[in-house]
Amino acid sequence: MAGAAALAVLGCVTLARHGVRRGSLLTTLRAVAALTAACAAALFAWGAVHLMTLDETRRDTACKEAVGPAHVLEIDSYRPSYIPLALGCHVENGTTYTTGVPGYLNPAVGALAFSAAVLGGFSVLESERRVTRDHKRETTRP
Repeated sequence: MAGAAALAVLGCVTLARHGVRRGSLLTTLRAVAALTAACAAALFAWGAVHLMTLDETRRDTACKEAVGPAHVLEIDSYRPSYIPLALGCHVENGTTYTTGVPGYLNPAVGALAFSAAVLGGFSVLESERRVTRDHKRETTRP
């Protein structure tokens, strides 16, 4: 959660200091990448907390719903997974059913993390493009 808060502060401070309209493309990309990464980290932390707070009764109920009434008596273990976020309900025949976190959480975290990486990559490319352009200007002057 501290990482999410730090990224959110970084993004907000960057946007507040430079502004969306007054700032360059580079600062806007960096700020939006930081805010997107903050959202991904916050969602992941929320899902991890949700998974860690499953007590024995809620874990058992969630597994029984995921497995179905036919295999309820065959559940032999519970295995939490943090990437992707899920509670694995292992059945004696070797099948593992996932439950424990909302279904939208993993795709949302993945999409936000991917977006943050792409925006961060574009900001790095834009920074390199500017450095190269400025270097060419300096070397071509007589």
